[in-house]
Amino acid sequence: MRKGQQGITLLEVVLGMLVLALGLFAAAALQVKALQATASARQHSQATYLVQSLLEQARAGGSVEDSGQWQAQIRLALGAQAEGWVQSSGSSLKVIVDWPDARDPEHQGVSLQGWP
Repeated sequence: MRKGQQGITLLEVVLGMLVLALGLFAAAALQVKALQATASARQHSQATYLVQSLLEQARAGGSVEDSGQWQAQIRLALGAQAEGWVQSSGSSLKVIVDWPDARDPEHQGVSLQGWP
């Protein structure tokens, strides 16, 4: 009579640990990508809010010429290299916010056009 196998071999243990490590690595990579996407979405939301706030200020009859405080808000929310500007074309205003993204070599931006 032959004895049955009474345990697992070292090779099986190593392979099991390798599969587990690969699974954990994939989960960690997925988490990093999710955090990056969340940060990018947050920046876009903040930029959209800032652009809309300036358009609403113009609709309410406020001046958009003195936008030093608005520029400071942009830099505070999106980083020191973020910029915002207003283009006036007849009766319409186009408000643009642009900022560098550390994860993407191209700049990110939000642009809205409105009529005060």
